[in-house]
Parts: sequence; C-alpha cells; structure tokens
Amino acid sequence: MTDKKASVNAPLAKRYDVIVIGTGAGGSSLAYQLSQFGLRVLVLEQGDFLTSAIRKTSDSIGRYMFDIINSRSDLAFVGGETKFYGSALYRLYESDFLAVQHENGVSPAWPFPYTELEPYYESAERLYRVHGSSHDCGPRRAQPFPYPAIEHAPIIAKVVRRIENSDNKVSAIPLGLDYGPNGRCVLCSTCDGHYCQIDAKMDAEVAALRPALAKRTTQLVTGVECVRVVTTKDGTGVAGVSVRYRGTKTEQVVDSDIVAVCAGVRRSVILLRRSRTSKHPDGLGNNNGCLGRHLAGHSVGTIFPFVSWNRIPPVYTKTFSINSYYHGAQDWPYPLGSIQMAGQMPFWQEAQSPLRPLARFVGKHALMCFFMTEALPTYDSKLIFDGDEIVGRVDPVHNVRSFLKLRKLAINVFRRAGYPVLARRRAPYVWHEVGTARLGNDPATSVVDPNCQAHGIKGLFVVDASVLPSAGALNTALTIVALGLRTGQYISKTS
Repeated sequence: MTDKKASVNAPLAKRYDVIVIGTGAGGSSLAYQLSQFGLRVLVLEQGDFLTSAIRKTSDSIGRYMFDIINSRSDLAFVGGETKFYGSALYRLYESDFLAVQHENGVSPAWPFPYTELEPYYESAERLYRVHGSSHDCGPRRAQPFPYPAIEHAPIIAKVVRRIENSDNKVSAIPLGLDYGPNGRCVLCSTCDGHYCQIDAKMDAEVAALRPALAKRTTQLVTGVECVRVVTTKDGTGVAGVSVRYRGTKTEQVVDSDIVAVCAGVRRSVILLRRSRTSKHPDGLGNNNGCLGRHLAGHSVGTIFPFVSWNRIPPVYTKTFSINSYYHGAQDWPYPLGSIQMAGQMPFWQEAQSPLRPLARFVGKHALMCFFMTEALPTYDSKLIFDGDEIVGRVDPVHNVRSFLKLRKLAINVFRRAGYPVLARRRAPYVWHEVGTARLGNDPATSVVDPNCQAHGIKGLFVVDASVLPSAGALNTALTIVALGLRTGQYISKTS
C-alpha cells in the first residue's frame, strides 16, 4: 500500500488546488485523474480504512451488503460502497443516453451522447482492470476489453451450456478483478457483497485512490467530516470547505477554488443543503428546488434456479448475464432490462427466523439471479427531509408490467434449460439509486451542468451517482468512474 506517512492523515495545509469529498467510485476516480496532471489534491473521508475500522465476519459483512440495498447503513469508509460491490462494471447502452419511451413514462436524455463518454469508459476499464468479451451484445466499442472474460466455474459452465442449448444468448459479466498471471484474485465465493481481504477486487480504493496517493501530490485525510462547502462572498464561486475531525467540535477552514462533492446520492445532497448561505438559502445548487429530486434507479427482483441437489461448492458464480431482452422482446414494445447471475451471498440472514433454515437450504442448492428494469425519475421522486435529515423517499416510477415480463422471461430461461426455479412474487425494490443532483443543460431542471459543475457556482463539482440523469438497466459503477475521469480532465484544463 502507499506510504501512509507521506500521503494519509498528514496535517492539513491551508490551501489546495482541488478538494475532493468522498472516496467512492466518483471521488477516488476523480482524484486519480487529477493526480495525473500534478495538481495538489486533498481527499477527505469521513470514515477510516475498512481493515482498521470494521472487523467483521463474512456473514456480518453479507448483512452489511443488505443494509446498503435497503439504505439503512450510516457507516463510512475509504472506498465507499465499492468495497462491497460485485465488481460488475458495465457501460450503459447508446440508447440509455437518449430519451426512451417506457410503459409508464420517458427515461430522460442525457445532455451528451454515448460517444462523449466512450473514451472515458475505455480508460475506466483499463484502470479498473475490467475482464469482458467484446463479442457479447453491448454498446459500440473503439477497443476490445483490456482483459479476457473470467472463465466460468464448472457448475456455472454447465448451466451456461444448457441455457445456450435452449436458444438463449449468454453474455459475460464485465468484472473488475485483479485476476490472471501474478494477479491476487483466486475467484473465491466471498466476493459479491463482501469485503475482499486480499485486495483482489478492483474497488475504488484499490484501483484508483492508491495510485493517486502514490503521486505524492495527493493527500488523504480520514476521520474528518466536511461540515459545509464555503463559497465566495457573492456566492458565485467556491472558496474552500469547513471540516471537523471526528470527536471534536472545532471547525477548520481549508481553502480551494475547486471543491468536488463525491459523497453519494444521500450524503452529497445533505452536504449541499447544509452549505446554505444568504445567497443560496435552500442549499448550494438548489436555487430551482431540484436538489434531492429526480431520484431514479433500478427496479430489482430475484429468482433462485435450483442447479444441484448436492450442495453447491463455494465457487465464484457471478460470471454470466442475459442482456438480449434489454431493449424489449418480440411481444413487448418497451425496454426490459438485464438478467444477471449473482455471487454467493448469505441472503438467508434477511429471512424471518422461522423461514431461515429453508432460505439457507435454497442458498446452498440454488443460484441467486437478479433481474433489473429501469425505474424512472420524476420531479416528485425524491428524498424526503426533516431539516437536513433524510427521513424517507418517494420512489422513482416502476415499470411494473415490464418488470413482471422480465421476471417471466428470466424464469423461462432457466426452466427451458431444465432447472426448477423458486421465484417469490413480490414488488420491485429500488437499487443503484441515482439522480438527486442530476446533470443537465437547463438550470431549471438540473443541479450541475454537463461537466458536473453546479449551475451558477464556479468551482463546485458533484461527481457521484447523484448526477446521473438515469440509471438505464445496468450496474452504474463504471459510468460513475468514467464521469470522474472526464470531470478530472475538464478541471485540469480549466484550473
């Protein structure tokens, strides 16, 4: 790891070129890009390194993953939620950047096309060591994946053959793993939803923050809360941040003309609201009331195909998906989404006590499979506040009939391949939330401009899931990384 004495928790200087708040996919990737241009960057993290802050068993880590899904966790740590993600690093499709009609509304157009983000997707895939197959259905690519697709475990390879023999196309999940010659990844079963204790998962800390800190012009300070973003007297620009170390009440102001808020869908909104001034009485970037609104994401469900009457061995299972229904089906005119194999996660911990033995049995004999459709933003889909505390949310619009259609298709994929399927019928839950500080050309309907800079406040950037105008129906992490790299290049050219 990088020499912490030089780059971590050294005393704060009075001024930096850029201050980055948060170390998730957006913040760490932004810091990495800025470090390549020699800018003096301060990265602030409210939590600590996971290894020293949270020592948990594998099962309790699995429970934390469900806390993330249900938006219950208030924990913070270096690397953010990517420390527990499944390393699925998808590009959105070209169509996801356009206005697309769904059954219950329109997915909004982005202020720029896929081609604008494509070179940054390519850089993100190299940085995060993404393994994939260019022969799979997906958006256009200028270059092939930097690493070949991860091979299937024997039990998964058998499932894939049977699915393909029943005339369904299977795609490799693009995965960010340190796998291959001299790589650390051993393709274990405790990856998806777990913290990787050998640093083989290319999360934001491992892939981006550590190389940024190695440049020595980047400094990380942990255990410090950003209380507010400080603006110039006229409110048209950024002057720095006011911070407070954990366990203290004294605030310290650190100066910078550029501040990037990268704390996530919830924390970024809270910080911007808390930074209100007489010029911005409702919070920074909130002059038109959009902050915290236009919440979007994915409508997610699960099915469990039984693939073995013997206990499934502890292997890496998250290697294939079915995306041939992404844009619809022959008998369905609207977009549907993605069907993805999950890793082995202790989902039975969420079951009520009487059902836990049955749920555990399912987990040991069936695979866990997600299906995702797009949940649409509206002005009224939002985070609900009491003061500066989030007390609830209004969900984005679920395309329920499309969700149920994709559920039926997912079940049929495995049944046609000869596998019984347990598929509890339940309402979709929202996953991969985006959009509460969304980017756009119009200040009346967005918080930041196409360069992720807040409308009307020079030097204030937001770079995380909150700026995505829509989520498509694929995992959003790579898109956040690409936006971080793109914003870093923009800042380096204009600072």
